[in-house]
This record gives sequence, C-alpha cells and structure tokens, in this order.
Amino acid sequence: MSDAALICDTGALLDYLDRSAPDHRAFRRAIDRARARYVPGLVLAEVDSFLRDDRAAMRALTRDLSSGAFTLAPVELTSIERAMEIDRRFAALELGLVDASVVALAEQLDVVRLATRDIADFSAVRLRDGSAFEMVVVPRR
Repeated sequence: MSDAALICDTGALLDYLDRSAPDHRAFRRAIDRARARYVPGLVLAEVDSFLRDDRAAMRALTRDLSSGAFTLAPVELTSIERAMEIDRRFAALELGLVDASVVALAEQLDVVRLATRDIADFSAVRLRDGSAFEMVVVPRR
C-alpha cells in the first residue's frame, strides 16, 4: 500500500541516498512508500552541491529521476516570486529561496506531506490556506 504524495527536501534526499546516515532507513521507507515523490528544482541543485564529492550518489538520484521514481518539479518564475513572498512572510525563520520554494511547490501541488530534516522551520510554516506540513520522518539527530 502506498502513502499520499510527498515533497522531498535536501536533507531528506541526502539521508535517503547515504546508507550510513542515522535516519537513512526512516527516510528510505517513508519516501519509497509515497505514491508520488516530488523533488523541487532548486532542491536538486542544492543536493548536487552537497554531493560534489559523491558523484555516485548524485548519479543514483538522477537515474531515479530519469526512471520516474521521483518527479522533478522545475522552478517557474511565478514559483520564485511566491517563494520570495514566503521568505519575507517568515523572515524570522531565514528560510531562503530553496526552502521557500519547497513551500511554494507544496501550495501549487496541494501536497502537505514533507520529507525533511529541517523540522523546526517547516513546522513553523503555514501554507497559504493555513494548513501545516505533515512531516513523514522525525529525525533522530
């Protein structure tokens, strides 16, 4: 049985790919069970930056994208504009463009399930309709 769709943030994807990460199994289980797994375009770029020294892991992720295991959600200008509004609205959290783009995508797709390591910030965020994210993993560290 699969769970509802979810959006994957950078930290969750890094743990998903790294078998030695303390929360690897939890993220692997949660992400693999989702009926649809969205990777925001800016998140993909950030993951690539973190994996500069682990090209094998980055190739594995791009293979998963190519096979349809994950859906790449390209960044559109309207999403960037909305992300910057979200960044201003939650200025105290210092989300930045990448995390704010995750929120903008969630609003666009009407997806509230989120795979992230950044529980504190994303728990404080409210989507345009006032709803909160549903965290699929509570990281141990």
